[in-house]
Amino acid sequence: MPWYKTGTVSVVQNSNAVIGTGTAFIANARVGDAFRGPDGGWYEVTNIASDTALSIAPPYLGGTNAAGAYALAPMQGYVKDSADALRALVNQFGGVMAVLGQTPTQSGVRASLNLTNTDGLPEGMTNKYMSATGVRAITLTGLDLTTITSVVSTDSILSAVGKLQAQVNAGVSPGYIDGLNPIWNSATSITVDSGTAYIPGSTKALRVSAPLTLSGLSLTANTWYYLYLFETTGVATIELVTTAPSAPYFGTARTKTGDSSRRFIAAVRCGASGLRPFLLSGGALIYTEDASTTLALSGGTATSATSVSCSSFIPPTTQRCILTLYGPPSGGTLIVGYANTIEILSCPAGTRYQADTLCSVVQTVNYRHVTAVTGGSSIGVRGYGLER
Repeated sequence: MPWYKTGTVSVVQNSNAVIGTGTAFIANARVGDAFRGPDGGWYEVTNIASDTALSIAPPYLGGTNAAGAYALAPMQGYVKDSADALRALVNQFGGVMAVLGQTPTQSGVRASLNLTNTDGLPEGMTNKYMSATGVRAITLTGLDLTTITSVVSTDSILSAVGKLQAQVNAGVSPGYIDGLNPIWNSATSITVDSGTAYIPGSTKALRVSAPLTLSGLSLTANTWYYLYLFETTGVATIELVTTAPSAPYFGTARTKTGDSSRRFIAAVRCGASGLRPFLLSGGALIYTEDASTTLALSGGTATSATSVSCSSFIPPTTQRCILTLYGPPSGGTLIVGYANTIEILSCPAGTRYQADTLCSVVQTVNYRHVTAVTGGSSIGVRGYGLER
């Protein structure tokens, strides 16, 4: 290592201080180095205060010199210090270096540490390996059980499991309904018997294990009411309200308008003095009160197609109607249809005929007589389809 001689120094006889000009002592000198002063004498460096100040021993013996030449020479003690430092390093880290192996590459170190696979490294508390045991222990945090669409290749395992479980929970098609038939109890009470229905809002089938009854109803006369099934705090519940169902969402299945959590069960009519009595038969609600109270037409004599509204006896949820036709006492045959250009029923004069037929989408039928009649004809609505 060359001696350091840059700049000049100022020394004072019998002083330990050496002041440099243009020097960089900190980077180029060490305590223990030899300092040759301007007098040619040799001194030991005992302290380095800054780049321009150091101390020597013994005190400077030569004459005072304000800008003299000098030299700093490293001593052999550096080799010993380095050896001691290396020995200390080996003592401290030799075992670690031995474990790292003798191949100075990443793959070599991994091989020495048995890290070519995960067998050499135990699992942590948080980061787990994808072992069979680890996979089985993974919790399904964030599992979504509301989506019942098909599993696709881009789904995560969590998403796919959620979809499959949602389909299991539903267990049925989106329009499924079984049982849950309406039962008339009185003018102010109605029951829905046990059964199961799919509820779109909760994307699952809701099971009713025992009949549900509404009693003490306060109803508006001559008004359609609609029964809905829903779940509240885990309990199957029904309501009877005037809010009509929405358009069918699947086949003929409907929900309450604006609320897909309520599945439509049936439409029932409140007459002048409460719920009109009915029985369920063949998928239709049949009025059991006197036939004269459900006449849509009485004493009609038209000989050209004439519309008759049945909306007081047939709800907007169905076009299926069960009609009783009363032919005129004498005269032409009664012809009935569900549109002005479609005529499907005929009832000769002096006869009565019951038919399971259709009405229009606005619950009308049309009628006419082949020729003029005496006394007129009547059309009674005996029931309507339970489409839900």
